[in-house]
Amino acid sequence: MHLYWRIIEELKYLNETWVMADPSLSRCFEQWLRKNAESLSLAEQDPPSDDKPFFSYKGVLRSLN
Repeated sequence: MHLYWRIIEELKYLNETWVMADPSLSRCFEQWLRKNAESLSLAEQDPPSDDKPFFSYKGVLRSLN
């Protein structure tokens, strides 16, 4: 499910949307989101204001929205 979450976040960064048509996949994804909500909220926060942010590529801090 982490892979699906990363793909969806990257698509958000590109202003694209993705709809899960399979109800079982959607249900499993929602359960995974509930289970990992705290970790995901930490991943989506702004990086610390040090000299080097922990996720960056060619000047872009991160692609999570």
